[in-house]
Amino acid sequence: MANEVRIRPPGPVTLRDVAERAGVSITTVSRILNGRETGVPIRDDTRQRILDAAADLGYRPNMLARALRGSRSWLLGVIVRDISDPFHIQVLRGVNEAARERDYRLFLGHLDWRPSEAAVFGSMFEQSHADGILLIGDMVGGDATLDALADRNPYVVGVTDRVSRRRVPGIYADNDLGTRLALDHLWGLGHRDIICVIDDRMADGPFRASVYERYLRERGAADAIRVYRTSQPDSAPAFHLGQELLAGPGGSRPTAIFAASDTIAIGLLQAAFQQGIAVPEQLSIVGFDDVDAATYMIPPLTTVSQRGTEMGALAANLILDMIEGHQRVDEVDDVVVTPRLVVRQSTAAAPSAAILPTR
Repeated sequence: MANEVRIRPPGPVTLRDVAERAGVSITTVSRILNGRETGVPIRDDTRQRILDAAADLGYRPNMLARALRGSRSWLLGVIVRDISDPFHIQVLRGVNEAARERDYRLFLGHLDWRPSEAAVFGSMFEQSHADGILLIGDMVGGDATLDALADRNPYVVGVTDRVSRRRVPGIYADNDLGTRLALDHLWGLGHRDIICVIDDRMADGPFRASVYERYLRERGAADAIRVYRTSQPDSAPAFHLGQELLAGPGGSRPTAIFAASDTIAIGLLQAAFQQGIAVPEQLSIVGFDDVDAATYMIPPLTTVSQRGTEMGALAANLILDMIEGHQRVDEVDDVVVTPRLVVRQSTAAAPSAAILPTR
């Protein structure tokens, strides 16, 4: 008698279907496909057979069913202000690594500097039963966006680009310390004509500018204060601004620039190159972030490291601890990361006969 071929009924592929195709128990399939390993080992060939069967059948986990059963969905929503920002890429890397270690997967939403999109993504994540939401990159005037997310989701954490406690807990760098590390470095090298360039749409940009202004006033150099603002998040506006700032005769140019982000600093480095100004011999530039490309600039960029990948991991673990411990946002403290100065080849002694004394 010929072997009967079982034709599965129409509808979603289930764990039972995968188990029958792989010739193993439903429990074993669940352990492999849902990442719920125990101390009982599963042979590599069995594991591969299950994965092949799931792929052949087109198995997809039913997250809604999990949520309706009262269990977690093991999904984390991530809303990013600017996915092209190299610092946000570092943060995302840390978030993803930490989430995967705890068996979570990410949903990603890109705001592209449009706060109104946050409500759309928040609703999508809610319908998908995401267990929590991370918001990467605060914006000036973004409080309404944050409040709307917090009203609808019990577990929300903000990451980077903030300077103080907001409605929900956050992970961010000590911007006061980071700015002073950069300025101490330039001041110690004898620079007294230091300008500051920021993108004032980021929540921490104006704050870093205020620390810069206070720093120069404390040293009797208020007349030297000059803050310039770019209008876009990428390097191109900083490049065009740098062409204007560096176009004059040598005596009218600053000897140093504090850039409130590495993206700005990279644009300024290119402007100096185009103007034939040697960095660091004629002009020193310090950035803020320590993005991956900073090491490979010509010259390599001196910058303030916010430890972006570590910051992302801290954020993921914070929100997952909140979810697992059922902690409200008002029960959780912010985590303020201590930045550090990374000295490379874009800074040197001021181009003068002698380094001025430090006050």
